[in-house]
Amino acid sequence: MNDLWVRFRPVLLTARALALATVVAVIRNWILALFSLIAAFAIWFFVEDVENPRIEAIVPGEDRAPIAVEVVNVPAGLIVGEVLPIRVYVEARAEEVGELGAADFEAVVDASDIRAGDVRSLPVTVTTERRDVRVVRSEPGTVEVVAAATVTKELPVTVVILGELPSGFRQGLPEVDPPFVTITGREGLVESVDQVQATVSITGLQHTQTFNVELAPRTSDGSRVTVTLSRNRARVTVPVEEALLTRQIAVLGGFLGRPARGYVVTDVSVMPSSIEVTGPREIVESFTTFVVEDVDIGGAIAQVIESRVLELPQGVSAGVETVFITVTITPQEGWRVLRIVPMFRDVPDGLEVASGIYFVEVRLAGWEPDLAGLDLEDVTATVSLDGAPKRFSRHEPEVFVPEGIEVLAVAPLWVELVDPSPQATEGEPSGLEEEAESIEEEEAAEAAQ
Repeated sequence: MNDLWVRFRPVLLTARALALATVVAVIRNWILALFSLIAAFAIWFFVEDVENPRIEAIVPGEDRAPIAVEVVNVPAGLIVGEVLPIRVYVEARAEEVGELGAADFEAVVDASDIRAGDVRSLPVTVTTERRDVRVVRSEPGTVEVVAAATVTKELPVTVVILGELPSGFRQGLPEVDPPFVTITGREGLVESVDQVQATVSITGLQHTQTFNVELAPRTSDGSRVTVTLSRNRARVTVPVEEALLTRQIAVLGGFLGRPARGYVVTDVSVMPSSIEVTGPREIVESFTTFVVEDVDIGGAIAQVIESRVLELPQGVSAGVETVFITVTITPQEGWRVLRIVPMFRDVPDGLEVASGIYFVEVRLAGWEPDLAGLDLEDVTATVSLDGAPKRFSRHEPEVFVPEGIEVLAVAPLWVELVDPSPQATEGEPSGLEEEAESIEEEEAAEAAQ
């Protein structure tokens, strides 16, 4: 720090000395200093006037918009017509003249003492906030002001809809705020107003929307009228919703009647099982399912397929016009008991089968139609008597059935072998005959059940 002071101390001392000398010189020669300052300003103004002199010109130029004139202090109950715009003569620097426009000026006409029916030329007062611009006069200096008594009328706001909604959407009743406006103006103009319109465009709209739009008073032929409105803008709400609703609806179908004996219904299907329908929302929303006419399967023994044409309400369409109902019918499994007269083989020499009625009781399983169609000739039973003794003996019959039939059980058969000579006293039933009679009684009991 000390080194810096040592280095710059001579410079600082010299600057202080020069400043003190200047102040002392100005104080001692203040008249000369003041004269120098005035001379400098005079030279500057002289150069400015030479290079950029003040001139008079009419503005705005012919290629620019004129200045609008506002009529102020109009008495209550009166209305004035539009007045012609003006231009002004100004004094300004040449460089600024070309920059001046209508926005740089305010032109007003005081109509405080005007009366209804007056047509008067009133002076125009023009002001500007530009410092270097002086307004000399307006051109023209007066404008014609026409005053007329005002009348009022209340009219509803009419909403005018332009454009179209996308396909599948519909527009509800528009709501407008305010619903009524008061128009004020000259009697002839007010009476010519047929409606006050609020125009909105709904092109491409897919949902309810509120618009803030300008109100326009118009005649019956659509011409716009210049009157005063109590409200210049209105809020218009246009409800928009889907007019056509698309949704998936389940298709149901059934059957009537019963299949043939021995068959059962195992499945019912509809193809397609659901359809896409499109139509008015109130109709489509009421659908929960779509039921088609049932299929008659009375006496059927195989799969039944039938088509059904969709009978849709008016205005509703579907992706398909026809559906198919398939009823699957299959044989039912069951069982059956048959009593078959057996055939004997391998009878021992010197013996024979005692006379009587022999039955082989067979329990069969299979499809009901196959079981129902069996005849006694379709099932055979054979009994081998090889090595059987001369008396009652128990044997296992061998049963033969058609393909597709299963033998669940076969009752054993008791067979009596006797000598070829008579074995029973005439008039007395043998044991075999008693067994036959017992079998006949059982069959009669089953038939009765």
